[in-house]
Amino acid sequence: MMQQEVRTAEGLDLLVIEDDPMVCQTIRTAWPVPTDRLRFVSTYKQSLGLIHSPELGFFDGVIVDIHLPDGDGMTILRTIRSNTNVPIVLISGSGTADSRADAIGLGADDYVMKPFSVRELQARVTRLVNVRLEKTEQTGRRKFRLGEMVCDLQARTLSYEDEKLALTDTETRLLDLLFRNSNRICSKSYLYKNALFREHDPSDKTLDVYLSRIRNKVKQLDEQSVEWIQTVRGSGYRIAELW
Repeated sequence: MMQQEVRTAEGLDLLVIEDDPMVCQTIRTAWPVPTDRLRFVSTYKQSLGLIHSPELGFFDGVIVDIHLPDGDGMTILRTIRSNTNVPIVLISGSGTADSRADAIGLGADDYVMKPFSVRELQARVTRLVNVRLEKTEQTGRRKFRLGEMVCDLQARTLSYEDEKLALTDTETRLLDLLFRNSNRICSKSYLYKNALFREHDPSDKTLDVYLSRIRNKVKQLDEQSVEWIQTVRGSGYRIAELW
């Protein structure tokens, strides 16, 4: 599917919260997909700065060790799940069927016991990311809401109550990409490549102009809906979690 192909070409951004340096090194060296980007943190305290910030929106998936030296991986699980539906895989060196069931009940998508195959871990994480993308597409990705406004990608229109405005092809492609990555930051280089079909040049302000035009159209129809299209300073753009 198109949605999966875009992510595969870009590679996945994954957060790994694991305190054992040998396990981290094994994951880092044996990870079979070179385009994936793995970020490692080793303590509960280090993870807090990420899971309580907009930076969490960068990641396609999270791998969490349940047993950390200064905290509980289950607390991390609950915190992340209260903010986002990003796929989460727990890893542990010990555990019972009941503890695994409890983790799934709290929102974990999968549970892997140590020692594990890095190839299997990668396959499980990638499958979960793809399932999430498929669900997004199956729930009608050609039409979505920005607050009280409806964006129809097929018809290339924005509508609010009885008013309707047309979108250009490029504006439609940009909204399509942002929607398919809802609540995830889309870098400028990603948007240039997939919506404007060229590489990003820091001196090129074309993307900013298009996003400004989109915001102006949204504002014409409903000022409150503008806040759903967010600029993440120094990083890119995103559409906040949609209803």
